[in-house]
Amino acid sequence: MDLHQDWDVIKTVFSEALSSNRHCTIGSVDANGNPHITPIGFVFLRDDKTLYYFEQYSKNLPLNFKTNRNVCVSLVNSGAKFWLSSLAKGRFASFPGMRFYGEVGDTRQAWPDELACLRKRIGPLQYLKGGRLIWSGLETVREIRLTGVEPVRYPRMMEHLL
Repeated sequence: MDLHQDWDVIKTVFSEALSSNRHCTIGSVDANGNPHITPIGFVFLRDDKTLYYFEQYSKNLPLNFKTNRNVCVSLVNSGAKFWLSSLAKGRFASFPGMRFYGEVGDTRQAWPDELACLRKRIGPLQYLKGGRLIWSGLETVREIRLTGVEPVRYPRMMEHLL
């Protein structure tokens, strides 16, 4: 897939996967070359071909970025309706997920519009006791400059998409 040519499709798959799953995984590599996957709850896609995510609890990602800033962000549509419909028809209506490749930037304070997007995504859950305990204090982000993207593939059910 091409980041520029296929951008509308990429945005749609990103949105559908995130709404069904509510998190993604970010893959990184440590100083010894060992892979590490970190679940991240709040990742956002911008039209300038960057992602950003709120980095609060992750301990290994910042350590890994000291030696290698390349990442792979994976999102999968896990919605029951999407999968049941696809399995019944024997074909996917859209890509079931995406892998985004890129290079991560330095940690910085979140901008007001980013904090507004975060509050909107959390919604009313932010007012519950657990929501306040988990999500208050999310204030720092990292940007990921995208260098490539590829769909999750199940060729026999998505030949029409490839």
